[in-house]
Amino acid sequence: MSLTEGWAVFVSAHESALNDLVTALTTARPHLLSYGSPAFTPVSTRFDTAMAAIPFPGTGGIDWHVRFTTPHLDLYKQEDPLPPELTLGPGEFSLTTTVQLCVDCTSRGGKGDPTHGDRAHGADERAAREAAKAERERWDESRGKARNPICTELGVAAIGHLVPTSSGGEPAVGFALDAIELVDVTPDSLESVLECLLGTVLRAVLATLAIPLSAIRVGAFTLTPAQGPLIEADAVLARGSL
Repeated sequence: MSLTEGWAVFVSAHESALNDLVTALTTARPHLLSYGSPAFTPVSTRFDTAMAAIPFPGTGGIDWHVRFTTPHLDLYKQEDPLPPELTLGPGEFSLTTTVQLCVDCTSRGGKGDPTHGDRAHGADERAAREAAKAERERWDESRGKARNPICTELGVAAIGHLVPTSSGGEPAVGFALDAIELVDVTPDSLESVLECLLGTVLRAVLATLAIPLSAIRVGAFTLTPAQGPLIEADAVLARGSL
């Protein structure tokens, strides 16, 4: 059977090309992976998306910031390691990223140490102080003025499937999340709460990362998709008419 399987056009891109496209998109538009309230992000820029503080009585709002590293995708069959709780099946992709979570802890007073939760010693302590200083300088140099940014980073793994969507009015490849797992978080109840929270946030982030089919089409042909996007043998493919 031919690759087109009766359709006029067949397009395919290896997972390495798909990762290159995701990297190019998030490098050009880093605000798609970075969100914060006024103390961190007073206005939306190319680098950050401004959102509201979390309302809570007596606080004036809890300021926060969330930033993901560029996700790395692995299309079935599995090559990248995954936590034992996740299994990559046919037609699925896995995703790995790191998320940084910050809050402006104004109740502590003075300049906070973003790594205060991990009391390191020796070389580790010096590295922690340098990381804390760099984080404070990041916020000091921004137009926001988080007084006590307290931050942590978590490794995130997830599995999902591709969905047809649109970007700028043209057909595109979208990403739907099916399951998420955090790395080395205890107790289990805290892990479950954070997985629910970050799963919701990551689904919203992935909704902004649609890849236009025009980015993977060949030559002058324009695909009107009728089948796909599909995942087969470490590649994403689609079939359709001209």
